[in-house]
Amino acid sequence: MPYLELLLLVLATTVQAETLCSLPPVVYTTAKVAYPAAAFAIEALEQNNIATWYSDQLKSGDYAQLATDLVSLCPEDSRLSVVVYGLPEKDCNLKTPTDRTVHTAADYVAFLTKLTTTIGKRKVLYILEPDAIGLLTDASSCGHKAGYLANLQTAVGLLSQNDNAMIYLEVGYWTLESPATATNVATLVKQLTTPGSRVKGITLNTLNYQSINTLSTLCTTFQNAMGSTDLHCVIDTSRNRNDKPPNHEWCNVQTTGIGALPTDQTGYANVDYFVWATPPGTSDGTCRHRRSNSMAGPPPGEFFPAFFQSLWNQSLLVAEKKYPPISGTLIESDETLADENDATDTRPRLHAANDAYIDDDTLHSATALQVSGENSSKNTRGTGVVAIVALVGVAVVAVGAVVNWRRKEGKLKVARETALSALAPLPNFPPRERDSLSIL
Repeated sequence: MPYLELLLLVLATTVQAETLCSLPPVVYTTAKVAYPAAAFAIEALEQNNIATWYSDQLKSGDYAQLATDLVSLCPEDSRLSVVVYGLPEKDCNLKTPTDRTVHTAADYVAFLTKLTTTIGKRKVLYILEPDAIGLLTDASSCGHKAGYLANLQTAVGLLSQNDNAMIYLEVGYWTLESPATATNVATLVKQLTTPGSRVKGITLNTLNYQSINTLSTLCTTFQNAMGSTDLHCVIDTSRNRNDKPPNHEWCNVQTTGIGALPTDQTGYANVDYFVWATPPGTSDGTCRHRRSNSMAGPPPGEFFPAFFQSLWNQSLLVAEKKYPPISGTLIESDETLADENDATDTRPRLHAANDAYIDDDTLHSATALQVSGENSSKNTRGTGVVAIVALVGVAVVAVGAVVNWRRKEGKLKVARETALSALAPLPNFPPRERDSLSIL
């Protein structure tokens, strides 16, 4: 084969993995101190991208500073990974929440404008407004009265001003399990993909446990409902390594593990990215009166050491990448216990879905490059992997991240309710009949 043809063949078949970058959740920074025996595993996860939640909740801190930190600490050639969560009357709140700053359409424009102005023309992957489209698929939902569609159209318009933005509308996954709701999803997406928009598809499985094969099939269902394969999917793989849990279990599932690493090299034609939109190890809730596959845990959003250990030990990193499991038990450090006795906790908590038939306090709650800043109050660290390819007659050279192992054994103490929280709170979904709608 002539040299030029060989070179063109190499160019055509060589793919460079994109670097995704975000800020790490505060829950990990705190958990490494509280549970030193798990620190090596947490540090391994910090080598990978966990999407940054850009939220208006006051406990999240200054969202403007969050955006600034994200842009300043992530390399210029990386793609920022952001979950946008600030929709007015989110999750159909019946009264104006006092812990959030976005209450009106005008507030929402200001909230989004701060983000878009800070990010500018940087490459960015947006996961837009978890659960909003899921609520809109129900004709009786308050999301219609609250103006969700109009606000989503505003968001798409503002975020699309950046030609380097990729927007994926979050739809859960349950919305595609029946033909009727799949049609409703397609109708809504068509209204949000007007000419000039940067909408590239939908996000599936945020805060959930469904398998990649199941979700890829549901993505095909979505494309069929759209009548086109132009739009693709993003899948949250942070807690879905094993097959989907039986009976639609969603609360601290004990038979699953941390799944495929965040990447744009998914191996599925209709899936653009695997992402981690959920910090592994944060509790879905107390999970009282759940099925046997569910682990009783602390309140939603708090770091749950037994759950983290279970997810880690069943993770892809342990099973395939040969990282060691967390053996023995975990114990909270004496230093952390002293801090808890001396201070009132004001850290944010993750929030997610109430279940209609369980206690109200049970809620459902991309490859390697570190970034950090000593002047950042958020202890920021981003992630991604870059594959560097030499194409002319030389070998392919891979640059990998080395994890500094720090491993100690202790004793597991799950009774403690340590208020360890993620950087940005996750959605507080309204009560739903889970078996009929499978909401998170």
